[in-house]
Amino acid sequence: MALRRPQWMFLLVFLQTVLLFSTMAFEKSPVERSQSLSLVTMVPLLDIERKLIDNLNNYAKALEQKLQIIRSQIAVMRAENEKGRRDPISYLSNPLNGFSLIRRLHQDWFKWRKYLEQPVGISQMRNLALWQGELPTKLDLWDACTGIIRIQSTYNIGTSDFINGKLDGKQYNASMSSADIFAVGEHLSKENRSAKAVDWLQEMPHRLKKDLFPEHLAIKEVKVLKLLAEMHVNLKHFSKALILLDNCQQLKPHDAALLRLRLKTMDFIASQPKTILPENKQLKASIGKGYKVSCRGNSERSSRLHCFYNFTTTPFLRLAPLKTEQIGLDPYMVLYHEVLSKREMSLLMSRASRKMEVARIYNTNPKNKNKVRTAKGHWFSKENDELTRRIDRRIQDMTGFDLTDSEEFQVINYGIGGHYHTHSDYFDFASANYSGERNRQAIFLGDRIATVLFYLTDVEQGGATIFRNAGYSIYPRAGTAIFWFNLNTDGNGDPRTQHAACPVIVGSKWVMTEWIREWKQIFIRPCLPHATGTSSKLSRTKS
Repeated sequence: MALRRPQWMFLLVFLQTVLLFSTMAFEKSPVERSQSLSLVTMVPLLDIERKLIDNLNNYAKALEQKLQIIRSQIAVMRAENEKGRRDPISYLSNPLNGFSLIRRLHQDWFKWRKYLEQPVGISQMRNLALWQGELPTKLDLWDACTGIIRIQSTYNIGTSDFINGKLDGKQYNASMSSADIFAVGEHLSKENRSAKAVDWLQEMPHRLKKDLFPEHLAIKEVKVLKLLAEMHVNLKHFSKALILLDNCQQLKPHDAALLRLRLKTMDFIASQPKTILPENKQLKASIGKGYKVSCRGNSERSSRLHCFYNFTTTPFLRLAPLKTEQIGLDPYMVLYHEVLSKREMSLLMSRASRKMEVARIYNTNPKNKNKVRTAKGHWFSKENDELTRRIDRRIQDMTGFDLTDSEEFQVINYGIGGHYHTHSDYFDFASANYSGERNRQAIFLGDRIATVLFYLTDVEQGGATIFRNAGYSIYPRAGTAIFWFNLNTDGNGDPRTQHAACPVIVGSKWVMTEWIREWKQIFIRPCLPHATGTSSKLSRTKS
């Protein structure tokens, strides 16, 4: 049987809509770019968000235009209809009115149906489909949540303070929305960190009542209370969980999942012994004098340290000495001031930002990379660029070493809570305990005898470089560079040079690293197999 025209039009619109959403569904899923691992690669996300807001605004304008047309005609049609209903017989006795009523009902309302069936926002939905591949992925959100928790944990920031923008004692004009808080709480629940999840989720209920989000963006209160109850069950806080579940049932009295969870909680309560420890009595792992304490700045410095001008490492320094600050004498470590200009730092960051990739870690399981290091970086080839050649010569003046076989520069930018956990720069090729493969680098270049770490930016809060075993802490200051020896004079790695990059709280941390290889330094810093601590120190000081 043939379809009538209204049915045919409706079917056509339906097919067009299905085709559009099918196209959207088959668009490529977002490409994993690890955007949260570097602030510089997050910058384009602001432009994407602006485009999305503009696109939504255009959709709203299209809706408003359609709404204005409909409302303007409703007033005209209602006036004519009320005119006829006041005295129907008199109104219809005039053939002009009767004819117009028949025509309106036969023609105009069919046209209105066609107009109402016309979808609004087709081009805007197509734009959304095109930009979908540029949006952050599930893994990006996971990395961002991990970064937030890392900052809070490392610097011991209270959850309420963190949410309200008070970071490590400094108040910022920023805060977290209820959706932000729930995302972190949900992340913690998936990580089986129930106690920490409770700290975050319990901030939600009173905030939800103040939220003015539209229904499709709002976090449902029952969803929050249910997850919070599940966390309390995991912690054996059954009475607290039961209260929350009772509140949930008032909101959704016939929800089967809630009923099952409530029965499960009741069974747990019934099976508990009568003498129960207070629920708020939780064991807390002591942090001790370690990584987190060092990141908070609780380290001591020797009173024997001083600052001086280095005139002696190379002949050139007699004309342009370097401002030098001693960080420590054993192991020997110095901080050079004003060794890079603003223009040099700006050029390095600008060139690196175009080709940033996730910073890899030597001989580390790829699955654990974001637990150890969260950053992106770029390697600079030094041979064909005047900027890097100039910096290379400056490093020779700073260290006195031959950089012929040294590694390329690595420029790094850290993201949300960006860090690099405690690690050594050396491979310890000379150690009898070394079990790795002695590759070409080990045979022809040797181990990493020393490191020069440049800071390209100031960091407002956090981001210190700590040497936990030595008790040193250095905070980023643009244009400075740390220099230290990774190897003892017997060629073995010095475990006191193990270091870490503390999480960035606020700011964009850029660094550049130069690792200097061993074999070319054979006559500059001879290996002393049986050197005592005193001769070792003298050798370092001379270098």
